[in-house]
Order: sequence, then structure tokens, then C-alpha cells
Amino acid sequence: MHRRISIGYVPYSKNLNHPGDRRRIGILLNSSRYQLNIESPLKSEILILSGAANFNYWIKRTNNPIILDLVDGYLGETPSLCKDSLRNFIRSVNGTSNYGAITYSRALKKACIMASAIIVASQEQADLVKTFNKKVFVILDDHSELDAAKELRKYNFEKDNPKKFIFWEGFGYTLKHFKFISKNLDKFLVENDYYLQILTTPTFAKWGGYIGRVNSEKFISKWFHNSKDRIKIVPWTLENVIWNASISEFALIPIDTRDRFADLKPENKLLSMWHMGIPTLFSDSRAYKRVANETGVQRFCISKDGWSEALRDFSLMEITESMIRVSKFIENSHTKEILINQWESVLDQVLKTHKV
Repeated sequence: MHRRISIGYVPYSKNLNHPGDRRRIGILLNSSRYQLNIESPLKSEILILSGAANFNYWIKRTNNPIILDLVDGYLGETPSLCKDSLRNFIRSVNGTSNYGAITYSRALKKACIMASAIIVASQEQADLVKTFNKKVFVILDDHSELDAAKELRKYNFEKDNPKKFIFWEGFGYTLKHFKFISKNLDKFLVENDYYLQILTTPTFAKWGGYIGRVNSEKFISKWFHNSKDRIKIVPWTLENVIWNASISEFALIPIDTRDRFADLKPENKLLSMWHMGIPTLFSDSRAYKRVANETGVQRFCISKDGWSEALRDFSLMEITESMIRVSKFIENSHTKEILINQWESVLDQVLKTHKV
């Protein structure tokens, strides 16, 4: 039996429970070829840095190949000097950047140039990163942990449910994207007797993901004057996500595409909904529009000004029938086995190049 190759990994969370760990590199925890080392990452044959790593610190301390796992579109932004510097300062205080870089964009660009390879989560992100490093690979998140919701939906929808639910899940700081559809959604919930289940944390940090506590319920209710009693904040746990998705008729993913950072988000959230078998109305961000075209469900990919019409003309039967197409898409391109092969292929290529 061949020995397993050690991968040093600098994670988002020490127990690898953060979705940025669990749904990405965590997929290799049971690999027969590779083993993760988060206790002493430098004592490994290859080093992978998550978006929570202080890139400068780790790059300085190793001669082994370095892979950056970047899931956010920071390089697609053009932040003001003040915002960019403040972002770097906050991250440096938290240990995820270095003061000397002055701006976070500068720290990130330098790390990209010095890396042996970069893994991103969408083709749109890859196009941006290739300006700084030609060895860029696209690997999406692993959502197999959510597959149980699909079978549970079949069971729950055989019963006569007294209420009709709509589903949304995500980090608290992305709740802001409900604002631009709030007027139309407020009306839709009341007129069509729906209830909105929001799976998130009860409170969240407003600035930089670290500073300022915001109450999720108060934050969202200020936009929904008529339907606030129909909106429930449910604490995010894997079990709660699976259960609430299984009893919901459909899901929403609103994204204000004027937010360039959000517009560069990968298709991961949309794919997670499809893994759970839940029909979804979603905004026309770059990645979502591409996937909608690939799967033939453009009807449910909504422009910023199209939500009023989309909710007015909503057809549960039509959106449910779209799941036949997207289920085939998931089976053919987004299984756990496919993702494991992609990770191992990138690692193999980087190690081979480094030895040469």
C-alpha cells in the first residue's frame, strides 16, 4: 500500500466545520492518497491556504508548493483606498492578513503571483485570477451532505401541510440582498399565503465579518411591514437546513448584482438547493446566468428589475418541473466522486511540476 501524501492546510476553523473547510478541502478527509495536516501545516509536502490564512506569513515560511483556495471575488472589485485599507486592517487584527500590505487587494495579488497554483469556485473568478497566475483550476463545493433533503421532501409532500413555506439559507451578512426585492416579496407572501423560512445565525457581524453585532430578525423585518409575522429566522444547523428545505415548496436566491463582490459569487448556493431537490428562483448573477443557460432553466433566472413579474406570474408546477433537468445536471457534473477526482488531479499536477 502506498503511503498517503501529507497536505498542510490552513483552515477557516480548527475543527474543519466551517463550510469553507467542510465543503471544500474537507472532501479529502477520507482520501486513500492524501491526508490533511492542520496541526503543523509546514511539515507537509504541499501547503494549501484557505481564504482565512495570512498569506504572507505562510508563504514566507515554506519552500514547498503552495495552493491558494479562493472562493470569493475580491479581485473583481475596485474598492476605494479607504475601504481596501480598512478591510486589510480588520483582517490583520483578526490574523488573516498582514499590516504591511496596506490594502487587502495588494496582499491578495502578491499571494496569487507567488502561489504554485490557485483553486477558485467559478469560471468567472478564474478569468480574473489568471491575470496574476496562469495555473488556475475551478472546483465547486461539495454539497453531498444535503442530499438527504431530496428523499425527505418526497415523504413530507405526501402529507397535507397546513402552511406553504419558501426557503432561504446563508450567512447573515448576505441578508442585505432581500432589500431590493422586499416590496414585491412582502406583497407576494401576504397575497399568496406563504411563509418564509430563513436559515441563518440569530446574529451576525456587520463589518468585515468580525465587527458589530446585528440581530438577524430585526434586520430583515424592517423591510417587510405587512408580512413580518410570516418570516421566521431559524438557527442554521445542517439538520435544520435539511428539514426546512424538505417542507418548503421552493427557494429564493436574490442577489443585488450591482454589488460587484456578490455578482462574482460562484454557483455554489444554487447547486446546494438543487442537491436538496428544491425548485429555486434566483438572480441573474454571472455564474447563475451561465448555469441557467447550461441547464435550460433561464425562465427562473431573474434580472434585478424582473422580480415583480416573476413573483406575479409564479407557477409552482412550472418551477417544479424544472427539477428534472437540474437533477440530471447535478448527477453528470457535481457528485462527490467528481469533486474528489478534481482535487486529486490538481494536487497531482502541482506536485509533479514542483518535483521537475
